[in-house]
Amino acid sequence: MSKSEKVLKRQNNKIFGLLKPDSLFGYFMILPALVVLSFFFAYPLIYEIYISFTDKTLSNDGDFIGFKNYIRLLDNPEFVTAIFNSAVYVSFVQIGKFTLGLGIAILLNQKLRARGLWRGLVLVPYAIPGFVAFLIWRLIYHTEVGALNVFLQKIGLIDAPISFLGERDWAMASVIFSTIWRGFPFWAIMFLAALQAVPKELYEAAAVDGANAWHRFRNISLPGIRPVILIVFMLSTISTINSFEAIWLQTAGGPSDATVILPIFAYRSLTSFNIGEASAAALSLVPISIVFSVLILRKLRKD
Repeated sequence: MSKSEKVLKRQNNKIFGLLKPDSLFGYFMILPALVVLSFFFAYPLIYEIYISFTDKTLSNDGDFIGFKNYIRLLDNPEFVTAIFNSAVYVSFVQIGKFTLGLGIAILLNQKLRARGLWRGLVLVPYAIPGFVAFLIWRLIYHTEVGALNVFLQKIGLIDAPISFLGERDWAMASVIFSTIWRGFPFWAIMFLAALQAVPKELYEAAAVDGANAWHRFRNISLPGIRPVILIVFMLSTISTINSFEAIWLQTAGGPSDATVILPIFAYRSLTSFNIGEASAAALSLVPISIVFSVLILRKLRKD
């Protein structure tokens, strides 16, 4: 049998395998879930894509205008600023979450007194609802009665209160810090679980061979948790790209446009009833998320 005939036979077996009674029964069992997912996810997405190609507003259905909404967005300085702010926000938040999460995971993986208590306390920021957490940080950053200003003045680092959320030089850094605080426990717990899954025998063998702590981390721990790092990085990045409440509850995109990111820009377009433009702005996040997810998944498959 030639190579082409073998390939054709293999393809035929796959096709006929999909039509076997067991396979058809499986399709029937997942059909309700597919219908629900199509209704709640596929239909809204398709409809949003269609709306993004129209000039729909709240008062009219709109006409098909092609790519004019997208072209108009690229000519909008606020949209360009939102893209830049989103890149800065996501980059620094992810770096902070990774660094803090990995460091705490390594610390909690050691033999500490009351280790279970410390592991539970690490989850507190993540267990607090985001709405509550960011309103608390808004109070902490308050110019007059905020705990941060009071503390900095008490220790003599500043002479006058700083408007952390009201000044352009401080606003983005402030929301980045509060977002890191809210999200790093997820990274820490995932990394801790991955570290505990690395065989202890590898560390013992490396120690016998004279490897120090840094070499053991670089050659055993880091490769051992690499798949978890990639998965957590992908999930957290997509979540951060679509982050809304963290900035909206603290600065609402201000002062001026200092903290406007793409979800905030899309929401502002929606509140001005430019539904077509708002849909185009919201969909601008989709290609970024898809490309990033594909790159991470390809890297996972390669590993």
